[in-house]
Amino acid sequence: MPAKKPSRAGQFKFSVWAFLLGLGVLAGVYWLNYKTFFQNYDYLTDDARMYFHATTKPLGVVKIAAIDDKSIAELGQWPFRRSIMAEFERKLAEYKVAVVGYDVLFSEQDNFDAARDSLIERMEKSGVTKVTANEMLGQGNDEAFADAIKTQGSTILGYSLGSLDANGRTKGIVETGFTSDLILPAPLSYNLARIPGGLVRQLYGSKWYRPPTPLLNQAAYSTGYVSIDSDQDGVMRAQIMVARFHDGNRVPLSLAILRALAGGGNLMINFGALGDQKVTIATAQGQVAAEFPVNEYGQMLVKFRGVEGTFPHISFTDILNHRVPDAELRGKIILVGATARALGDRFVTPMGADFPGVEIHANAIDNILQNDVIVRPASNNLESLWGLVLGLLMVTAASFLPANFTAMTVLVLGGSYTLIARQMLWTNHRLIGIVYPLVMLVSTYIVMAGFRYYEENKEKRYLRHAFEHYLHPSVIASVVDRPEGLKLGGERRTISVLFADIVNYTGLSESMKSDPAALVTMLNEYMTKMTDRILESEGVVDKIRGDGIMAFWGAPNDVPNHAQAAIDAALAMLTELKRLNENDPRFKHVDIGIGIATGEAIAGNFGGANRFDYSVIGDTVNLASRLEELTRKFKSHLLISRETFSRAVAGRYIRRDIGLVRVKGKQEKVPVVEIIGHANDGVDPAFYNRFAHLTELLHDGKADDARATLSNLQQENPTDGVIHMYAERFAELKELPREMVFEFDTK
Repeated sequence: MPAKKPSRAGQFKFSVWAFLLGLGVLAGVYWLNYKTFFQNYDYLTDDARMYFHATTKPLGVVKIAAIDDKSIAELGQWPFRRSIMAEFERKLAEYKVAVVGYDVLFSEQDNFDAARDSLIERMEKSGVTKVTANEMLGQGNDEAFADAIKTQGSTILGYSLGSLDANGRTKGIVETGFTSDLILPAPLSYNLARIPGGLVRQLYGSKWYRPPTPLLNQAAYSTGYVSIDSDQDGVMRAQIMVARFHDGNRVPLSLAILRALAGGGNLMINFGALGDQKVTIATAQGQVAAEFPVNEYGQMLVKFRGVEGTFPHISFTDILNHRVPDAELRGKIILVGATARALGDRFVTPMGADFPGVEIHANAIDNILQNDVIVRPASNNLESLWGLVLGLLMVTAASFLPANFTAMTVLVLGGSYTLIARQMLWTNHRLIGIVYPLVMLVSTYIVMAGFRYYEENKEKRYLRHAFEHYLHPSVIASVVDRPEGLKLGGERRTISVLFADIVNYTGLSESMKSDPAALVTMLNEYMTKMTDRILESEGVVDKIRGDGIMAFWGAPNDVPNHAQAAIDAALAMLTELKRLNENDPRFKHVDIGIGIATGEAIAGNFGGANRFDYSVIGDTVNLASRLEELTRKFKSHLLISRETFSRAVAGRYIRRDIGLVRVKGKQEKVPVVEIIGHANDGVDPAFYNRFAHLTELLHDGKADDARATLSNLQQENPTDGVIHMYAERFAELKELPREMVFEFDTK
């Protein structure tokens, strides 16, 4: 009978438990997010979302003077002599470039100058004055480079900060070449920095730095740090736009360059109370030249314009030797940096695992110039809030809505959040993570759906357990999973039907009537063995009546080649009976007959409105029953219709075609085939091949030869039932037909 719907009290109890379970899942996933468990996955999805569309092209203002393999081949090993650097600066002045920025360090004295200073000391000891010695030796390389920098007028030198970390919390000794003492002029700082007191110690900073030599430091227009920090997965995505050093809020090389481009106005950074952090670059007249947002820790996400080489790389030596047209460099920002792989200064970025550091600065500058800066919050507070909102909505939906509406809710909520995140990225230039909120949503749904499935299937599991001794598992599944099928009616299906009966069961029961319990025990064991073989072949045991079994294949579930499955099951039943004959004295004289037919039948629920069962009806069922009865006539164990045999794999069985049979209640004649066994189970096919030759002789009209062949077969196997039936028909007929026909008016 159909399962009853849960009561209101049961539904409420389920909803309460589901809601509490959902809250537990939310708490667990929230804790994982607190531990930044999803951070690396967010980085990957952020990269995919940012660079899914074609990237913005560079503005064309920034050019890279590349210290490449060509330059090293022409000028010698890096670092080049400062005299070469001085000549390079003079060439840039001739080109009338707007600003020069060095992503290389000049923190040590030129080697030539070091030797020159040593010689001057020796000359002084010999009585030569320092002025005279300088006049005799000429200008030093560092001094020449410093003069050229002053002449150019807008050159920014880079310096390195040691071990960037939250303000001043780096530990350890000062690295080689670094100093914790401030060398004047001090590194460029923000003129105005509005930073809440609690945030100061969260900003990046260092205790030491590696500045240019004092001579070059004084000559430069200003300095900016070139240090770059990576995310926790080792990929460089953001540039730090403010770093604390010696109580100053220092600026990076890219920002120092943009200040020089704007004419040297003020730099301002403002950390607003509502999270509207921004950096402002003003002109010398106080107007805003550029303004861009940063996150709460002063980072600016770099939106890369493309792979390495997207910004033009011009060889250092080509500029030095004036091989570049003036128009290509005039008014441009020139970034000088190493691109030769042997020199290092390469980083892992979303654009590749071997990206030159100087081009990272170029991308950052271009982002600011085009007002194309995307903000990526440093904390995951917003994602956590979204995750909780989505999770709570999912918990509520899964607790109180039907399963199909709950699944739709997942799609709607997940799709809506993804669209919101996309809109914020492309319209508001704000990048928020999608992994954690979607994980919160989906994990909550999976757990809740699993809980719902478990609860709603309690009654189904009970029904399966209660009826598994009465119905085939496939029928149980059909009843439990499709309760709407529990109604009167059926459908037309092509199936195979099997009937099996014990031969002379009446005599067997008479012989054991003094001990009916023994008969029942014996019959139960027989039925267990036989029905097990049927169920193993995916058959449905429809009825067990006394010693008779009715089974079918092909309904309610489709069975691949159900005709072959039925034949194999019948042969397995005969093999099982043979074991019982040999091993159990009770079954020594037990024999069975099996009939199988294949064709259309009506499969469905039949009976009354209050009591019905799943079964099959139709001519195919009647034919299978008649074939089982004919096994007594032909003294055969297994008779099938030719339709059944034609559907099985050819060559799989040893068989013989008996001929046409007209059974009681049917007018048309049915071709009948006897199955002896499988082709490879040890049965000698020779006798049955000779019988096939007999039927060929009949078909060819060779009556005398057919009679002679039959006589030989009769002598060879006088107990064969089919041969006996053929002999009787041969005796009755004066003229033999082309195909033998048997008619039976009684069962």
